[in-house]
Amino acid sequence: MAGVAAAGGMLAACGATPTSAPTPTSHLARAQTPTPSPVPTDTPLPTPTDTPTLTPTPTPTPTPTHTPTSTSTPTPTLTPTPTPTRGPLQVIVLIHGPGRSLVMDHVLKRFGILFTNVRVDQGETVPDLRRFDAVLFAGGEYRPNQFENPIFQAERVRIMEALDAGVPILGICLGHQLLAYWLGGKVKRRRWEIGWLPIEVNQEGLQDPLLAGLGERFHGFLWHGDQITRLPEEAVLLASSELCRVQAYRLRERPVWGVQFNPQYSPAIAEALVLNSNWLTEYGWDPEQIAETGHREYNDLAGKIFGNFFQAVLEGEGARATPAAFATPGVRIPSPRRR
Repeated sequence: MAGVAAAGGMLAACGATPTSAPTPTSHLARAQTPTPSPVPTDTPLPTPTDTPTLTPTPTPTPTPTHTPTSTSTPTPTLTPTPTPTRGPLQVIVLIHGPGRSLVMDHVLKRFGILFTNVRVDQGETVPDLRRFDAVLFAGGEYRPNQFENPIFQAERVRIMEALDAGVPILGICLGHQLLAYWLGGKVKRRRWEIGWLPIEVNQEGLQDPLLAGLGERFHGFLWHGDQITRLPEEAVLLASSELCRVQAYRLRERPVWGVQFNPQYSPAIAEALVLNSNWLTEYGWDPEQIAETGHREYNDLAGKIFGNFFQAVLEGEGARATPAAFATPGVRIPSPRRR
């Protein structure tokens, strides 16, 4: 689709600027787990015995013996001391483009996450990622021939530090591509995928916690022309689409995932984007049909993908993960498979 690349630079690698975002509706709560103090047992007392009294010789009048009364120590009533929680998860979002659709605010607020946005494309400094519970490595408007640009060098160092420390990471679109590229994979220009398209989950994906609840097939919003053509050696393929083999992967032995689709999109965000991209019709896409497909096929993809990711963090994935006792009661996903 060479014509798309020439469309005045209007087509972003992973998104553009929609006009609306959904209102967050719920939160991922933490439960406090009381830790009772040890309860002392009764203190054993000596067994009472009879004490004989000597009788004086001149007067043979017996003196009655005295038997001491046995007493016991009462067990005190103890009040359990609750274990304090750390509070909400603290997540950092690395963003590489101006599009409002690249921002995760509406999803993070829904889950009650404390988050920090860093605009890498504007030269903002990437802090030490090991200070956070998790990293969302988001999309942007860069091509594979720009992956060695100076703008990415400091970020690459920080990402590698986080990988070594076991910090959970979710790469999305460009972030998904950069992760694979930095670990030895390849990313190249291929045919464009735009719209709500079916994504097939393989056997590895069906057993992976990130894709839990999505089944063998789901619709995700896609907006990209570049894709991973070779995964790093330590990556496991989880899902594919008709035009893009690598729609989702996971790094073995790490709480690190990449997805080419954009789970932060709702039907409303996608509709605003496609209906305001008038050039789509010139290249064969039908914005009205794309919007209709999203409203028909959407099954809370944001809730499932981000919910599964944050639950993996809560269940102990990563160096700064919150203990499992603070996870939402009654909500549990399978532990990641180890190889």
